[in-house]
Amino acid sequence: MVAFHICELSLAQMEAARFEWTRLAAQALEPNAFSAPGFLLAAARHFPSVERPRFIALRGDDGRLFGLFPLASAGLSGSDGFIRLWRGELSALATPLIDPARPAETIAAFLDWVEEGSAAAGVLFPRLCASGAFRAALGEAARGRRDLAHLETHARAALAPGGPADEKFVQAGGRKRFNEIGRARRRLGEMGVVALDVAVAPMDIKAAAEAFLALEASGWKAGRGALLSEASLATFLRSATRVLAEDGLCRIAALRLDGKPIAMAILFDSGDRSYCWKIAFDERYRAQAPGVQLLYELTRLQLARPEIELTDSCAIANHPMIDRLWPDRLEICDAAVSLRAAAFDAACRAELARRRARDFAKRAALLLLRRKAS
Repeated sequence: MVAFHICELSLAQMEAARFEWTRLAAQALEPNAFSAPGFLLAAARHFPSVERPRFIALRGDDGRLFGLFPLASAGLSGSDGFIRLWRGELSALATPLIDPARPAETIAAFLDWVEEGSAAAGVLFPRLCASGAFRAALGEAARGRRDLAHLETHARAALAPGGPADEKFVQAGGRKRFNEIGRARRRLGEMGVVALDVAVAPMDIKAAAEAFLALEASGWKAGRGALLSEASLATFLRSATRVLAEDGLCRIAALRLDGKPIAMAILFDSGDRSYCWKIAFDERYRAQAPGVQLLYELTRLQLARPEIELTDSCAIANHPMIDRLWPDRLEICDAAVSLRAAAFDAACRAELARRRARDFAKRAALLLLRRKAS
């Protein structure tokens, strides 16, 4: 039985612990590039203060780092009924990093620590892989002691090994769709020299990140979601890609027409997982589907990497493009674990009501934007 020492660490302390944090990320029970030092340190430095993670570390008696649980900026306040693990808007997963040696014990110790320091009804673990090793360990830690509920689940596109890229595309979108992609690719080839390059070295990543920001800002997202339109987010992307590249965990792919990038994608690696985090394309070539053409080339490259067991699209559920290209699916869940059983059900109901209200507001805003555009 391991005795854990649990405390919150400052940003400076996390920076000092980067080496052992990197080791934990590489050996974690379940990989997650969005909990690696490159991503989380950049978020803690550059996100607005109310969106920055707070770091809860679990160490053994020998000082070994057994777990890292990033909390939302509210920490242990739990004013809305839940202590929330951090889930940044640019983070596709929120799976905490834990050592595989004592996974259930590590999670149980964290839950006990939160219970002692908070009056909240439960702890909310957002964006977990529903069939992943962490979710299984969470269930084991809760079994017989705490209630566990899934507040939300959805499936998103993923790419698993098995078969060439052509087969994957046909399986996902059908033969007719695949033929349409081929015709668009030929039309693009008639316009000039089409080439793919992938930046991996840190200096190449630095230049590629700037090109990505410029490409994204040139399209419909300009002023409405483009990272370059918010200085803090642009700085975050530069920092995250640079540090992850230093650890060999970042790639930026570019599809070029006569040397000019017309579609780009940023990928992160962690363990046997790869994450297609961001994609942008030049809308002047929309008819030739440059984003789809880039993903076709990336599909071939990812399937040829023997160390990668799954490439996560990081996309929303039912994405109109990637769902018709990649046939595999990854189920994502938001899991809630009780701290105080008497208040847990009510807290879950209130959280679900908040989410329904939020989704309704988003749909109403989208409808209004469409009406203004027409």
